[in-house]
Amino acid sequence: ADESTNFKVTAEQLKKAITPKTKVFSLNHPTNPTGAVYTKEEIAAFGEVLKGTDIIITSDEIYEKVIYGKEFHAVASVSEDLFKRTVTINGLSKCGAMPGWRFGYIASSMDWLIAGIKKLQSQSTSNISSIVQIGAIPSLLGETDEDIENMRKEYEKRRDVAVEMINAIPGLSVVKPDGAFYLFVKCKDVDGDSLRFCKKMLEEANVATVPGVGFGMEGYFRISFATDIESIKKAIERIANFVKSYKI
Repeated sequence: ADESTNFKVTAEQLKKAITPKTKVFSLNHPTNPTGAVYTKEEIAAFGEVLKGTDIIITSDEIYEKVIYGKEFHAVASVSEDLFKRTVTINGLSKCGAMPGWRFGYIASSMDWLIAGIKKLQSQSTSNISSIVQIGAIPSLLGETDEDIENMRKEYEKRRDVAVEMINAIPGLSVVKPDGAFYLFVKCKDVDGDSLRFCKKMLEEANVATVPGVGFGMEGYFRISFATDIESIKKAIERIANFVKSYKI
């Protein structure tokens, strides 16, 4: 997946990637770091490719409520076949603004798979604390939906400001994300080595970002807009000055 497909895997790419050894198709939707959101039609196309196979889908949907201008479709909700083969991964860290609580869960109709996962999980991490489980109840019952929507609207404002500022910097560009709270910025015209670029930016401009190579995409870096608007503006101004005088 690259900018030509808005950083989304296509059904044709999935079909070409499948081999007799393929067991799992792992999907992140909305995606980190690009913020791409799959449409119902795109998800259905994946289902058509997988029909007649035993391939399981793991769908990480932790950013499901942080989307902008699009409707979210859970993979398991698109068709009966997808429902039967999907393991949904979710939690409250992102949409519930509870990252330090470490509250996550999986859901699937495949009882045999869940039973196996429970055996492993019970002997590795045991379970989340009882206090956290109680504290998560309001969010799971929808009692915080209004707060989440207000948070989403604020993220959208920050996204628009950040995208405009980044795209005004010569040498950098970014595709406006449809979900999550990251920008995946192309920097290959300044420096194709994202690790070197991000390290120098941290040391010289005091801006912390994540190199694209860590996501399998060299020539990009990720920046979060999950902070206040003034901090975002200050950071991007520093990035602009850093890029202006950048030397490899």
